[in-house]
Parts: sequence; C-alpha cells; structure tokens
Amino acid sequence: MSTPVVGVLRLVAALSVVLLGALAVLVVLDLVPRELLQTGAVKLLLVLAIIAAVALVVALLARKG
Repeated sequence: MSTPVVGVLRLVAALSVVLLGALAVLVVLDLVPRELLQTGAVKLLLVLAIIAAVALVVALLARKG
C-alpha cells in the first residue's frame, strides 16, 4: 500500500477507536440508555462501513492524483 492509503486508513481507525470509546463512556455513565444503543447498533455499523468505504475511495483517488 502506498503512503496516502495507509495514512487515511490509520486516520479512520483512530477516529473509530475514539468514537467507540466516547460511546462506551456515555453508556457507562447512563447518558445513553443501553436499549437505545441496541436499537441503533445496526445503523451505527452501517455508518462506520460507509465511512470506511469513503476513506478507501479517497485514499485511492489521492494515490492516482
């Protein structure tokens, strides 16, 4: 993999870890009820998949440009 691809993938991975950590803290502090998290889990996974796909496309476009 080239450097732009690796950089974008590392950025996406770092943002994912930060977002999941923040969400976990909100659930532990009962600011977000677990029931709400369970109903939104599928949507959250879909959003993360879309972000990963967009990051991959941007990295590929940056490499060719």
